[in-house]
Amino acid sequence: MLTTYGPSIVLGLTHSAAKTGALIGGEGAFALVIPLISGGLSDRLKGASRFGKRMPFVLVGGPLAGGGLALLPFAPDYQLAGIFILAFFVGYYLYYPPYRAIYADLLPKRLLARAQSSQAVMRGAGLGIALIAGGTLLSAWKPLPFILGAAVLGVTTLPLRPIHRLTRTLPPTPHEEPASGNPVAELLLHNRSLQIFAAANAIWEYSFAGLKTFIVLYVVKGLGHSYSLASAVIAIVAVAYVIGAPIASRLAEHYGIVRVMEVAAAIYGALLTGSVLSTTITPMLVVLPLGAMAGSILMTLPQALAFTLAPDTNQGAAAGLVDFSRAIGVVLGPVLVGAAVSATSSSLSATHGYAAMWPMIGVPMLVSLALLHLLRDRVDPVPQHSAPA
Repeated sequence: MLTTYGPSIVLGLTHSAAKTGALIGGEGAFALVIPLISGGLSDRLKGASRFGKRMPFVLVGGPLAGGGLALLPFAPDYQLAGIFILAFFVGYYLYYPPYRAIYADLLPKRLLARAQSSQAVMRGAGLGIALIAGGTLLSAWKPLPFILGAAVLGVTTLPLRPIHRLTRTLPPTPHEEPASGNPVAELLLHNRSLQIFAAANAIWEYSFAGLKTFIVLYVVKGLGHSYSLASAVIAIVAVAYVIGAPIASRLAEHYGIVRVMEVAAAIYGALLTGSVLSTTITPMLVVLPLGAMAGSILMTLPQALAFTLAPDTNQGAAAGLVDFSRAIGVVLGPVLVGAAVSATSSSLSATHGYAAMWPMIGVPMLVSLALLHLLRDRVDPVPQHSAPA
């Protein structure tokens, strides 16, 4: 809701694509440090305490994210919108790394790819419902999709209660003892494989953030179509995303996580880059399902790869590293794509500059192939085979 329909709210306050991208992406910069704290610190808390080691961050981050989301459409000016977006990002990065670390707390590594694909299916379903309904809700009343999004965030946190009770029964592990230094920073500074992973993940998230921020504006402002058609385009992406996620896990179990990600990144990057040639909606509708499928496969597997690379005592830190590198991409994607749109509004006049989005997000995706190749050479995941859960 925030990164896709938030720009429509911000654009009404500033009338500049560059400033819109800067606000959506730039305010995330203030949250860059949050995953470094929440992921690593959640490894150190005592799991047997009243709230466990992951839930305190969820209980603080949820209201911050929900409050920022609900208040954004009521912002009277650009500056106050920035404060609400900042609250959202701080809350999001407090909440999400500890939440995702619960997967590694409860599951063996051989099931991580499958577990992340299950999460991706549900995330894709939620993304699709939100984005498809968002256009209609936005047309009915601008604050409505943001208020409902905040309400859904609160309601869907409740199912974590039984999971929280289960994690409290786990035996203590050495990483629950106090330790010096920042575990996320230590992984980033001293683990070469995770350094390469963090760089690649920042690129993937940069491309995804740039796409999410400007895809609706590309259809509506660039091609001159309605929000309803934009919602239909997103529906295609959402369906392909849900289909691609379980395929990703099965392919990863048979061929290895890195190998599958290499193929997906190559297809996704090529299709994104080539879309700059299109000035109508028809070609995009033709290539969109394949591109969305490849993107789904690629974006399903990074967390499982990070958990696989990280030491067993640093799974929360690994989740924090994923979101730290993700935050870099979230910051840069809207800012750089927004600047490119503004800079090419004359040279790409058929789409008012919005076609610049495609090479801006597609070329870096192709560049990430070199990092994946280095990671495969270092880690060389052995093809795995399905094992009974």
